[in-house]
Amino acid sequence: MESNTTPDDDRGFTVIELVMIIVLVTLVAMTAAPRLADITGIKASATARRLQSDITYTQNLAMTKNQRHRIVFPATTSYEVRDAAGSLATNPDGGGGFAVTTDSGITLSWSLNGDATLNRGVEFDSLGRPYFYNGVTPSTADLTAGTITMWSGGTPQQTVTVQPQTGKVSAP
Repeated sequence: MESNTTPDDDRGFTVIELVMIIVLVTLVAMTAAPRLADITGIKASATARRLQSDITYTQNLAMTKNQRHRIVFPATTSYEVRDAAGSLATNPDGGGGFAVTTDSGITLSWSLNGDATLNRGVEFDSLGRPYFYNGVTPSTADLTAGTITMWSGGTPQQTVTVQPQTGKVSAP
């Protein structure tokens, strides 16, 4: 026996299916939104880790090449690694000059021996001791305090500290 009924039209979604999709999309958005809102904190943290690594690399360059090397802050959005003659060191991450620009929205401020002027930095001697670089080579002033802060939207996000005497670099 054949039925004369026509098959249901299965080309669309039911109201229940649409409601379920809306609920799932809402749940995903609620879990992802806090992480997206903290993207500047993630950028600042990544910048702090890279700066920490680059300062340690500068110290290692000074010790392995037996000549002074320094990290200098020419702008609030960049830093450079230079050798004793003032030339840019070779960037181990692909060659070329070692100049780094921060991510969009991230700025730097520093206090090195209480000085926050542009073109200041930290210079390391062949034993890895840190000195305050104020534009005069070779630096003779011991580094007594060194902090570099990553900012985003006018709010400090992360701080990198260079310890006097040892040059140990730390970032939380």
